[in-house]
Amino acid sequence: MNIVVFVKQVPDTNDVKWTENNNIDRTNMESVINPADRQALEAALILKDRYGATISAIAMGPAKAVEVLKEAIAMGVDDAFLLCDSKFAGSDTCATSKVLAAAVKEKLPQTDLILFGQTAIDGETGQTGPSTATRLGLTSISNVIEIIEINEKSIIVNTETEKEKITLKTELPCALCINNYVFKPRVPRINGYIKAQDYDYKSYNIYDLNLTTDDAGVKGSPTYVSKVFKNKEGRNCKLLNYEDEGCIESLKKEILEQ
Repeated sequence: MNIVVFVKQVPDTNDVKWTENNNIDRTNMESVINPADRQALEAALILKDRYGATISAIAMGPAKAVEVLKEAIAMGVDDAFLLCDSKFAGSDTCATSKVLAAAVKEKLPQTDLILFGQTAIDGETGQTGPSTATRLGLTSISNVIEIIEINEKSIIVNTETEKEKITLKTELPCALCINNYVFKPRVPRINGYIKAQDYDYKSYNIYDLNLTTDDAGVKGSPTYVSKVFKNKEGRNCKLLNYEDEGCIESLKKEILEQ
């Protein structure tokens, strides 16, 4: 079984900087692996432990995004690829999914299962996984909380909606978006860190993926960020003593008058 896990380098939310195009400046920021993607990595590693599998981690970003691939290798992933090209900069979810789908088509066509984190903390759109699956012509299932069973032809999972938990079965290959905080990612061992430091990471640019400059980056993105700002609105709080006679009624009256 061949599994691909897409991982993303995201900014430390305490140190976010912006470019003149209102995109996150990823070149000089402090970064971490997207928390939900660590969930997807753990899900893949559980499958590897149970059934045997070859796991490839793929990251798209600047050269320093190799750091998230090092973490993936240290955790137990078998292979790692970096999609790195200045022409990818500024890609929205539409353009990003085109690049990710091309990576699978061109470099890992024998993939049986693709795993994503449900959302990334720098965007929270939840669009990249399903969009990539659609470009590959695959079924995608979101909000997966458990992988019950997998064989050569199909997979059974539990997924969670706002109202209920549902058990679904679909044919392979397919894509799953793993819900946040359902697994406890393993801590890498020292031999994993050693392997990660010495690992020969493969890097691919836009032409390696058989794409054009119209497919990615700002040029290939139909959406853009028009404005970013910090919310400076404060909270108007009022402390009340519930023992004061009439304070609740007075507060109700004040609210109704606003």
